[in-house]
Amino acid sequence: MKDQSKPIDSFFVYGTLKRGQCREAMWPRQPLQVQPARCQGMLWGRQDYPAMMPGQHQVLGELWTFAISQLATVRAALDRIEGTTNNAADDLYHCHPVTVVRLADESTHQAYAYFYNRNPAADGFQAIEPIDDCQQWKANA
Repeated sequence: MKDQSKPIDSFFVYGTLKRGQCREAMWPRQPLQVQPARCQGMLWGRQDYPAMMPGQHQVLGELWTFAISQLATVRAALDRIEGTTNNAADDLYHCHPVTVVRLADESTHQAYAYFYNRNPAADGFQAIEPIDDCQQWKANA
């Protein structure tokens, strides 16, 4: 049984906040670790950035883990980047806890993830068909 009282200390990112991407430098604190991971959802894309929606596919990304004392600062910065104000109705993204699977050992972890809060198709996004990158990642690790 999972310990539900443990505070969430991580963020799952799948786009411009990942290592090597254009917003990597916007993280306000240094993480304790960054690990390849996946979570359940549906990925949408357009030229400037991706958007995740609830869904049944596996979305590949990174799990960024921080000291609990840094969470408020990190969350506030990411909320600004993602256009979120307490998950208000007109926010661009909403932040929700998700279960993330680390690719290295298939262990699960609770993390925050940002989900697009609008109709992605109406905003010019196209659904990204899932591929089995998890197996390819393991083969190259």
